[in-house]
Amino acid sequence: MSERWRSGLVLLISTVVLAAMVFVGPGDELAAFRRVFGIGQDPLGDPADVPPGGTYAFLQTQRGDADEPVAWSPCREIRYQVNPDGAPGSANDAEELVADAVADVSQITGLRFDYLGRTDRRPSWKADLVPMGRKEPVLIAWADEDEVEELEGNVAGVGGAVAQSSGADGWFRYVTGQVTLDSEVYDDLDDERGGEEQMRAILLHELGHLVGLDHVDSPAELMYADNVGQPDFATGDRNGLVALGRGRC
Repeated sequence: MSERWRSGLVLLISTVVLAAMVFVGPGDELAAFRRVFGIGQDPLGDPADVPPGGTYAFLQTQRGDADEPVAWSPCREIRYQVNPDGAPGSANDAEELVADAVADVSQITGLRFDYLGRTDRRPSWKADLVPMGRKEPVLIAWADEDEVEELEGNVAGVGGAVAQSSGADGWFRYVTGQVTLDSEVYDDLDDERGGEEQMRAILLHELGHLVGLDHVDSPAELMYADNVGQPDFATGDRNGLVALGRGRC
């Protein structure tokens, strides 16, 4: 499930000397500068080799090009935090569940994730814009429908990302996002046989939204809107994830 956001304007002011150093300077330190500014570097990882087939769809595509998805820059790490409040088990259990699922998405897409630790931030799907001059890390959290109305009914989770144009090339890239999991659903699954596998599948589905996958009509794929017992990404899901991992830097 995706959320449509508006983006704020981010201004960057730098000196000519600093700009020249960042563009042409050698060394690991300046390579780190380039990663910060998203210029002149190669992708941090490579998408997996997956067999063709299946069905996938993108949440957003580039303006004027329906074949090019909006994606995260493969040359920057996706920073994320976890708020384990409301998750079943211990906070460590929640972090391990997230780390395992994120590692799967990273392996398929080639995108690199940077875990910044726990946070007390709470999910909100009502924000009007990306905070001026900064982009919050992705938040993965648990909540109930009283706090997050998007979880009402049979919704087990919501996920999505904010796209922003760089201005230089007019290309849209995701810059932040959220995954919110239904704490009541997870509590129920925690008491069921095979519940851990289902919890993982829900999280993988929402992480699929986070990196840019939309729902599909095929129940053979994990990105099918309803839970029909698919435990993991299927062939179409994986092909879509690979395509999203090949976005522009």
